[in-house]
Amino acid sequence: MRLIRISILLSLICLAIALIINIQMAIEYSNATGKTRALYGLTNLHRLYYSIIGIIGFILSIISIVKNRKALINYLAALLAISSVYITLSDLWKVFI
Repeated sequence: MRLIRISILLSLICLAIALIINIQMAIEYSNATGKTRALYGLTNLHRLYYSIIGIIGFILSIISIVKNRKALINYLAALLAISSVYITLSDLWKVFI
C-alpha cells in the first residue's frame, strides 16, 4: 500500500509541474515575437525531463500491481502515472494560447 501512495504522490507532483510549466510557456509565447515564436517549442525542451517523475510513479504502480493483483487503486495509480507522463510530453501550452 505504501508503494501506491508514493506512486500517486509522484504522479500528482508530475501533473502539477507539467501544468505550471505549460502555463508559463503559454504566457511567454504570447509575449514573444518573430523568430522567437517560430522556434519556441524547440527552445523549451527542458520540460521533458520532468516526465521521469511520472515514469518512476508508473514503475512503482506496476510493482504494486504485481504484489497486490486485484486492487483497483493500483490500476488507477498506473493510469494516473501514464496520464501525467502524457501531459508532460505533450504540447499542452498550445491549448492555453
